[in-house]
Amino acid sequence: MMMCFSAALTGCSTEREAGDLFGAELDTGRLVVDALLIVDRPLPEILLTETIAPGQPVTDVNSGVAGASVSIEVGNHTFTYVNNAQTRALYLPPSGVPIVLPNTVYKLTVHSEGRLAMATTLTPDRFRIREAVLLDDQTQSVTRHFFTFADNPDVFVAPENQVLYQDGLLEVRFDPGQAVGYQVGVLSLDEGSPFVIQADFLDDDDFGRNVSSPPFLAPNGSLRLPWFAIAYAGRHILRITAVDKNWFNFIRTSPAFGDEGGFGGNAGDNYKFPVFNVDGGIGIFGSASIDSLGFVVVSRDSTDLRPSN
Repeated sequence: MMMCFSAALTGCSTEREAGDLFGAELDTGRLVVDALLIVDRPLPEILLTETIAPGQPVTDVNSGVAGASVSIEVGNHTFTYVNNAQTRALYLPPSGVPIVLPNTVYKLTVHSEGRLAMATTLTPDRFRIREAVLLDDQTQSVTRHFFTFADNPDVFVAPENQVLYQDGLLEVRFDPGQAVGYQVGVLSLDEGSPFVIQADFLDDDDFGRNVSSPPFLAPNGSLRLPWFAIAYAGRHILRITAVDKNWFNFIRTSPAFGDEGGFGGNAGDNYKFPVFNVDGGIGIFGSASIDSLGFVVVSRDSTDLRPSN
């Protein structure tokens, strides 16, 4: 009954009980879909499982649904998936599938032993970070422009992308497109890099190296990264995901996806169960478009602004 979403920014804990994510009141034998389409990438693999009785071990044998008819339709083309021979729950796209297009409708259909599950996603527009800047804390004026990966793939060695911890405000700007909402993830790339938060009552065991925000709206096409989302020195990836309605609804109504060390509050507090947008089943068939920014956080204890090798 539990599943790990392929592009979730928060990770997936195998310690959760099945009812924590989908609710203990769900019937057994209900189809569970797990598929996220990413703009400019090929059609993804699909995980197909079914709900099982609470307390039962969640394994591929217990919950994986084998032998189903699974397909994705886009325009006049239908792509029929193939069940993986070793994994009951895994369905693979046919060879030579096209990349996922922006602002396009994709339809999922699943038939399994008399059960029918269907879902539709409208992919967001192609998402790109237009610019990233450092603002002065007091005047809010731009003091520095960061290189994006489009500007310079070697962003981590660029002095412009190295910032002293808590020095200024990091703001990312983009052109709002056809996206319902956004989610931000921050990933610390350097395992073992120093802890930068200076507080006697905190230590690095209290913070993860991969954190994410709840979903949010950004009608003005900008966001500021709060410093409390950064706990370590070294290289970081800031990943911004523009999401469709299905993905937005799921993450904003799923408190379980905010307990891996997120920032910005919990968007699911007022919802008993997640919103799935899957007819005849539960889970997620959604889409997103992603862009990233790379930068280096320098500890205030360090006078060297160069990243370590």
